[in-house]
Amino acid sequence: MADSKDSRDKQADDEEERQRKREVSEALERDDEDEPALDEETDEAEADSDGDERDEEGATEE
Repeated sequence: MADSKDSRDKQADDEEERQRKREVSEALERDDEDEPALDEETDEAEADSDGDERDEEGATEE
């Protein structure tokens, strides 16, 4: 195929399609795996950071 904008676009589209197929294939292979366990420390840290940002007096920071 000659080097033109259309051929470069087609090559890029083909590569994106191959990448999507690889990702789907890998996801299907991992489908039966268990989710990794989360650390309790990580869960607590995330729970603490989910609330509004407040200073010691309870006022929101702007």
